[in-house]
Amino acid sequence: MSKVLSLKLDEHAYQETEAIRKRLNMPRNLYIRKALAHFNALYARKALAQEYQKASQQVSAAHLAYLKETELLEDLPGDL
Repeated sequence: MSKVLSLKLDEHAYQETEAIRKRLNMPRNLYIRKALAHFNALYARKALAQEYQKASQQVSAAHLAYLKETELLEDLPGDL
């Protein structure tokens, strides 16, 4: 099911969009849909990377706590 949207662009963004889509020989509607899909994929990837980073930090902290509890941290060479 498609939804109808009204989109207002400033003149510069409109001209830039028109130039690119004409060069690609692509209808405006298709170009905008592809641009939105691309942006959504980039945002989803960025959000996932942030989630992974947060989870990694939590795992790292839990691992250090475990090492301290088991006194294995003292046996490791160098500073962490």
